[in-house]
This record gives sequence, structure tokens and C-alpha cells, in this order.
Amino acid sequence: MTGGRLTQTTADRLRELALGVPEGELLGTEKELIARFGVSRPTFRQAVHIVEAERLVESVRGLNGGLFSRRPDLEGVIASAATYLRSRGSRLRDVMIAANAALREAVGAAADCRDADLREQLDRLIAELALREHGPQTVTAFHDDEMAATLLICRMSDNPALDLAVRLFFEVGMVALKAMFDGRSELMQDRRTERLMILRAVSEGDRDRAMALCRRNAEFSLRGFGAVLDQPMQAISPSQGLA
Repeated sequence: MTGGRLTQTTADRLRELALGVPEGELLGTEKELIARFGVSRPTFRQAVHIVEAERLVESVRGLNGGLFSRRPDLEGVIASAATYLRSRGSRLRDVMIAANAALREAVGAAADCRDADLREQLDRLIAELALREHGPQTVTAFHDDEMAATLLICRMSDNPALDLAVRLFFEVGMVALKAMFDGRSELMQDRRTERLMILRAVSEGDRDRAMALCRRNAEFSLRGFGAVLDQPMQAISPSQGLA
């Protein structure tokens, strides 16, 4: 077996070992794991670097040190995936199509949610958004409301895969929010009203209506934003975001 292949095989074994135990559990010392896997120290350390980059293990030096299992946090996964999409020249249109498809499924699942606490949070959010539905709003405040609604829908969907997909695509797309909405208050107002309609359908448990409204809003958005959607993500400067 070549050195590179052996390193990857060792990384695979480390990954499975880490995933097979609770977070924070000691997997072994470097000496113990080298003996267990039957590899050289350089090969083992290269394998550890691979799995550390995936946030599945953590090396602790010193007394009581060793290799410990850990779990990747969602924010880190999203940041890495967002960087990947931007580096591949993904267009904002591509990102929006994917985001809307994932959000539509999450909205449908959220309408089926029976968690009393989450449904109470939804009703509170609807009441808050309704109070300021037609008032003046900055793009930054619009962003905050959009994310509050999106994250609550993700929690109500109770689907980690949908949660990841929705949050990933929204994270990527948010870099262009200012370019999309700045100076276009009528589009922002339409989106605020549509958002409330979707949330109310979710609150009523009307899965079909919630998903249909989500689809209509997505189609409207794709028509309404024009050429900005065809820019590669890396062409949109940070000043066009909300930083």
C-alpha cells in the first residue's frame, strides 16, 4: 500500500473510531493508537491532521493527553461549505434555487411540527413581524427578521439534513443581500408580506399552502432580482453584504 493510501486508510479508521464513541472520549495516546493501527508515526500524524480538519478529533498534549473524539459544529461546516461554493464560481441564482428548494421542504416539515414550545415561539415571531410589517426597515433589520424566521423553520422541521442545507445556502446568499435589496424597498416589502403568509400557514399546520406560498415566493424572487443573480459569488464584494 502506498504512503498516501495508507494515510487515508488510517484516517478512515480514526474517523470511524471517533464517531463510534461519545464526544470528548479518549481514543488513546499517540503511542497506543500507532500500535493499534500498525503504522509509522509520520503516517499516523498525517492521518490525525486530516481528521482534525474535519473536527472529529482533538489532540491534547501533556499529562492526561491523547487523542479525543469531538463533533463538528454546524457553523464550522457551513463556513467550509460556503467557502467551497464561492471558490467554485457558484452563481447567486444557483444558490437561490437550491436554498428555495431546501426551504420549501423545511417549511412543509415545520407545518407538521407538534412541539408546543416551538409553536409558541412561532406565534410570538408572527406577532412581532406583523407589528412592523409595513413600517420602514433597513436591509440589516430585514436580514435579522429573515434569519429569525428561517432558523425557527429549521428547528421546527426537525431534520438535520434540511437544517444544514437551508442554513448553508442562506449563509452563502446573505453576502449579496445588500446588492439585492438596497434601494428596492418594494421588493423587500413584498418579501416581508410573503414571509408572514408562509409563517401563518405553518402555524395553521397547512403544509400544502405553506409549500405553495414558498414556491410562489421563490419564483417571484428569481424573476425580480435580474442580472445580480447571474454574478459569480466571488464577484460580489464584501461591501455589498451586511458586514
